[in-house]
Amino acid sequence: MAWQYRPPMPHPLIERLRARGFVMPDYDGGGLLNVPATALDVLGARDAGDALPLRDLDPSLGEGVRQVVVVLADGLGWWQLEMFCDNGHTPFLAELRERARRRERAQLIEATTVFPSTTAAAITTLNTARTPLEHGNIAYFLWLEEFAEVTAMLRWGPAIKRRGSYFDDPAVDPLRYVKVPSIHARLRERGIPSYLIEPEIFRAEAMTRMHAAEANFVGYVVPSTMGVRLHSALNDSPRPSYVYAYWSGIDLVSHLYGPRSEEAAIEAAIFDLSLRHALGGRAAGDTLVILTADHGHATTDPDKLLDIVGDAELRALLRNPPAGEPRLVFLHTDHPDRVREHIDRKWPGLTTLLDRDELIDAGLFGRGDPTLARSRIGEVVVLLDRDLGAAIVNVDGQTIRHRGSHGGMTADEMRIPILAWRA
Repeated sequence: MAWQYRPPMPHPLIERLRARGFVMPDYDGGGLLNVPATALDVLGARDAGDALPLRDLDPSLGEGVRQVVVVLADGLGWWQLEMFCDNGHTPFLAELRERARRRERAQLIEATTVFPSTTAAAITTLNTARTPLEHGNIAYFLWLEEFAEVTAMLRWGPAIKRRGSYFDDPAVDPLRYVKVPSIHARLRERGIPSYLIEPEIFRAEAMTRMHAAEANFVGYVVPSTMGVRLHSALNDSPRPSYVYAYWSGIDLVSHLYGPRSEEAAIEAAIFDLSLRHALGGRAAGDTLVILTADHGHATTDPDKLLDIVGDAELRALLRNPPAGEPRLVFLHTDHPDRVREHIDRKWPGLTTLLDRDELIDAGLFGRGDPTLARSRIGEVVVLLDRDLGAAIVNVDGQTIRHRGSHGGMTADEMRIPILAWRA
């Protein structure tokens, strides 16, 4: 039943976090989870046990729809969309924003992403219409008991290496590790085809094989081709149908140069041009387009990294190596009190220390059976804000130093746009 996504009452932890300015995920109609639920609902494939559709979506936008298109701009948070539109970098999106303000078959909703605010969790939610607690892809780096090491969850491979997947071994079937069905399988059961427009290198990636195997994969080699592929899909796919298109560049340049950088602005401009090619000039028809993001970005200072992975004294207190996110670190330990004391002593006032079971009980990861999540989330969770990040995994011996980061609970990371219009 849909009630599973609603905490029964305000939880004390949620009240404490809100008092400190943190933003909670909304699984009850105002978040990323509700985007795939809306797609299922509009196409007649939503079941009673699914999350609710977007509660604030204008009902007229869903009337008579025969095709749903979801465009995910990785890293394009709410504040970034507003900034790019205001500064003139994304004129097509600015036109749509203005059309939404006039309520001309368009609408802009301020929503929240899932918790943690990260791609691995969010994209799996988009492909399954299930919360991180349910699907298990909770963070970018996770300790997996199944493989006894910290794993990069986008490719399901050793986190300490840049490349490679457990599923490169043909004897290891990725479907053995899938916890919930994909929306693509559910649509196909009802005779509704779905299409995935993504970089060609994603075709054989673990996430595609696990959570989108039932979709028709449409690859592109260079980002500028995304709009061309989307334009063709809009015109050539049958009705009814579902189309998902993904753009990665805004997230990448925001990590490397910062979300307020000139590089991020230029990448957003290229995305805007590609989107205009695909959708510009189309009269309002039977297609509902939903543009959204998996998270926003906080501006971080690479010279202020908390070196958690290099802290030998802390490591001696841990059962497994650190995992999670640079802004939300998972520490697996049999000595939680000593770990908290150590962190408070070494980095006083720089972290918010959280308890795994309290986070689960408060519904921040979603609702459902927490058994799998308990093995993947450390007993002590370290939340960072301001311009701080943590070094948690050395990849090929290198420390990851970002000028933009996410995974935490600030408004910059958690708030995302949902821009919907008819085309």
